[in-house]
Amino acid sequence: MDKPLKIFPVSLGCPKNRVDFEKTLALLKNEGYEITLDPSLADVLWVNTCAFIKPAVQESIDTILELSDFKKDGAKLVVSGCLTARYGKEKLKELLPEVDEFFGIEPYKEIEKFEPKDRVFTESPFYAYLKVSEGCAHRCSYCTIPKIRGPFRSKPLPQLVEEATYLLKLGVKELILVGQDTTLYGRDLGERDGLLKLLYSLSELPFEFRIRVLYLHPQHVDENLLLSMLSIPKVLPYFELPIQHAHPKILKAMNRAYSPEKILKLISSVRQANPRATFRSTVIVGFPGEGDEEFSFLLEFLKEAEFDYLGAFPFYPEEGTLAEKLKPRVPAKERIRRRKEVLMFQQAITKKRLEARVGTLDEVLILEEESPNKLKGLASFQAPEIDGQTLVKLPRKAKETLLPGDLIKVRITKAKVYDVEARPEK
Repeated sequence: MDKPLKIFPVSLGCPKNRVDFEKTLALLKNEGYEITLDPSLADVLWVNTCAFIKPAVQESIDTILELSDFKKDGAKLVVSGCLTARYGKEKLKELLPEVDEFFGIEPYKEIEKFEPKDRVFTESPFYAYLKVSEGCAHRCSYCTIPKIRGPFRSKPLPQLVEEATYLLKLGVKELILVGQDTTLYGRDLGERDGLLKLLYSLSELPFEFRIRVLYLHPQHVDENLLLSMLSIPKVLPYFELPIQHAHPKILKAMNRAYSPEKILKLISSVRQANPRATFRSTVIVGFPGEGDEEFSFLLEFLKEAEFDYLGAFPFYPEEGTLAEKLKPRVPAKERIRRRKEVLMFQQAITKKRLEARVGTLDEVLILEEESPNKLKGLASFQAPEIDGQTLVKLPRKAKETLLPGDLIKVRITKAKVYDVEARPEK
């Protein structure tokens, strides 16, 4: 009997990319491949790449070249994902002769022509990303995503409910909805309130779990959507609004059609309804035309908005985008300095927001045991990978055993810079 072929997988980039790869791995596993964590034993070395910005492109290329050193006799190096979609197979074949085969985004479609609902989890088995749409309807001046992933297209609601049911049966306790713009879900299918309909449908599934929504585009978010989300069972009061900037001049240059006043009003309305609702955002600093005045305006906005968590990126002039040609350019060193300043500025805000949670009750999804009396997990206000974690300290003579995958009630006891500590609450 022939030995099964071994595959060593590496996935880079965003959760949407990861979903594509997890489905591809499931397909390969069903065809008899075994996953190995040792690249030297692999018959297939597979890199699922990101190419959103220059550092991601460089990381993808570095990873490909690094893995090429592990190719044993007869082994294949396969590359899929956004790098292929952005630059094309023919160009990459010339630049990366070490690679034996290239696939684009959603590589499973090139192998089997259909989308499997099966997954091979590459992170925790207790949370899973549910990709509700593909592509993007926006044309932000700095962004390569529409070129890479094509026009916006929603997945049919029954397909998503079926996929969610499959994941929940596997023991997933948190479904995380992702897409380039989750607020647009269903619009292309003729649904006006598609996201809300999807959330109601998912919340009715008869399992113990919770729902988190990412990538709520500020242009299409309104008060009704966010307040309605607060009222849907199982949906966490967690709102990711990637604003990218706050100054009207920069937003216009970015081709982002909303005002800072709108964002502040939304945050205020939601926090009036639920003071512990969580807001996360991202910003780009050093965009062409961002002088001291525009940068100071952004900092003042962040002070007023008080996002719970914030990511910050320096501007990269991406090839083929409108922003590549915009002037005046902010020097690269200054872009990096401004990013550091924003993150330090936000750090104090995040700690203040977390300190306000001390003494309050929350729900934590246990992910792993750190020691016999310490568990690590995610509170309702913590999305995996991008926010902090919760360390749950158990009484030394705890009568009940808590396991990874449990959803438990806790009381927050201490706030750190990004993480918190808690104890179980009966």
